[in-house]
Amino acid sequence: MTVILLDPYRPGSVPLEAVPLLTGPLACTDDVPAAVRETLGATAGSDAETLVAVDAGHEAVRERVRRGERVIAAPPAPGERLLRAVEVMDRLWGFGGWEVTQTHDSLRRYLLEETYELLDAIEEGDPHGLREELGDLLLQVLFHSRIAQESGTDPFTVDDVADTLVTKLALRSPHLTNGHTGPIDVAEQEAAWEVAKAAEKARPSCLDGIAMAQPALALTEKVLTRSAKAGFPSDLVPESLGSVRICGEGSAEQTLRTAVVAFAGRIRRAEDAAEADRGKRRPLSSDDWRRYWPQA
Repeated sequence: MTVILLDPYRPGSVPLEAVPLLTGPLACTDDVPAAVRETLGATAGSDAETLVAVDAGHEAVRERVRRGERVIAAPPAPGERLLRAVEVMDRLWGFGGWEVTQTHDSLRRYLLEETYELLDAIEEGDPHGLREELGDLLLQVLFHSRIAQESGTDPFTVDDVADTLVTKLALRSPHLTNGHTGPIDVAEQEAAWEVAKAAEKARPSCLDGIAMAQPALALTEKVLTRSAKAGFPSDLVPESLGSVRICGEGSAEQTLRTAVVAFAGRIRRAEDAAEADRGKRRPLSSDDWRRYWPQA
């Protein structure tokens, strides 16, 4: 006597160990989808030697477990509950309510709020809050993906988002696909990531890819880090990027943003001037930066 538990998210899949049992008499609990029941040729009820069910808590399943019968179930796969989250998002969308009135742009403020709430949870060292805020951020990913799915020009789904991530990780982390086993040297890993990223993006400017909409302090840090990696001389960095005046006139955020955006513009002009002079875009040396650096 055996109980076969089907995956509630994929009831059409049967655990490999249970396949030989499908040729004998089968009974199904009422939670097994009709299409699966018909395919298996199973009868309703629970009196056959093998019982097929979906819910481990079903009374017929619990009764057989109490009698000591064997239970065959597919082991849970990490991440399988993400499918439930995708299903819930689809159901919410299907109701045609508030969700379908939203756009990528209208959700921007929620994405920003959830990101800062997640950072708060990390700062506070709160594991329960961290789990909740990660869920809220996941909702934003599902929501934006569902909106994109309805696009009339360039639609994509949450599966496409996942595929894009997996492809990017495989390209930038060769140890995922080259048969490497065991620990990896962190320095080598970071170097391989940067080389792969540079080849993939082929960006003409050392500042390309920086999110200019991020807060001014984070933006300044990113711009200075990128320019330093590109060999930009530290003495050419303007003093306005080295300090923030909180009590000065106007907004400290806007003052710093104006300064760093102007600095980024000068970097791009220097790169363009060097390319125009040399006829080819290539890395600048410290002397090159000084030569092509435009006046403020």
